[in-house]
Amino acid sequence: MKNMKLEQTDNSPNVILDSLNGLIEFEGKSYPENTFEFYEPINSWLNEYFSGNCANKTVVNFKLTYFNSSTTQIIFDIFDTICEGEYEELEVNWFYDSDNKNGYEDFEDYSDEFPDLNINAVTY
Repeated sequence: MKNMKLEQTDNSPNVILDSLNGLIEFEGKSYPENTFEFYEPINSWLNEYFSGNCANKTVVNFKLTYFNSSTTQIIFDIFDTICEGEYEELEVNWFYDSDNKNGYEDFEDYSDEFPDLNINAVTY
């Protein structure tokens, strides 16, 4: 399975999809012009990865400083894919600015919706 790396732009996040090392990471701002089109190859990769191509341990990091409502739906889709996937060991981290209450509220929303993932809140 090929790794994928997308460089951050003004309106899209840095994305690392590393199957060998079990690292999935989203960092930066996410409000691309066509959010669903931007995330389509990422979702395809995640579907393949979580259908039995996982590393022994997978770490998923969300380090999004801002995201639009379309990205909110994509994040739900990503969490759905993870929940339905096959993996041995999984760590999901939600990074947020301790001075920004919205970041923690987003963490709470996703944690409540996906309690089986045991999402970790990580401040920076």
